[in-house]
Amino acid sequence: MALALEPYLVNFGRIKKGEAPVRYVSVVGDDKDSTKILSVEAKNKDIKAETNPQGYEGDKYKKIKISLLPNMKANQFRDMITVNTDHKDFKTVNINLFGEIIGDIVVSPRSFSFGFFEKGKAPEKVISLKANPPATFKVLKAEPSSPDVKVEVVTIAEGKDYQVKARVSEKFDKDSLRGSIIITTDNKDQPTIEVMFFGRLQKGPMNIPGQQRPGMPPGMPMPPVPPAVPPGAQPK
Repeated sequence: MALALEPYLVNFGRIKKGEAPVRYVSVVGDDKDSTKILSVEAKNKDIKAETNPQGYEGDKYKKIKISLLPNMKANQFRDMITVNTDHKDFKTVNINLFGEIIGDIVVSPRSFSFGFFEKGKAPEKVISLKANPPATFKVLKAEPSSPDVKVEVVTIAEGKDYQVKARVSEKFDKDSLRGSIIITTDNKDQPTIEVMFFGRLQKGPMNIPGQQRPGMPPGMPMPPVPPAVPPGAQPK
């Protein structure tokens, strides 16, 4: 390995709004001593990227500092830092980063799958929205982007705890389902919350491990069922 950045994928995790966490990235590889970092650039104005030739925290190879600014809005985020070097083969190297800023409302999950389901038998999914004390809020409405998904807002504790229940229409007969639920609140920092969903329809009876499919000779293995893949995700 001639040159690389470590870690190349930076996870900030879940951070309370107003905090300003810092992460460091090191230069590694055979050419780490002879390579200069010319500049680092963050696309998001609420993310600060810096470089120091002498390194940070007493480590000369820990040359990149990434900071989240305290005015970042409550939401999930994904971004990229571009690192420019004088290396002959690696002029530009990217660092991907992600995380979630937790505001007055804690949302779980931020995306979900209905899975691989039979027609009319998709499982109901529940989105939880809870106040981050001492804050309070109200859910005003929830709207799915697809007419194939029906939602219901349930109040668990007024001003503190709500659920949005989602189910797939029994008439749904397409190959796949994907979209989002937009939840509207009265909170000024999180007036709208988007939760992504996806799923795939099983057209035919679901297979039970060890069960013989009708018409198949005894001893013939059952073909594998392909897994559902989230929108934009790469198969793992």
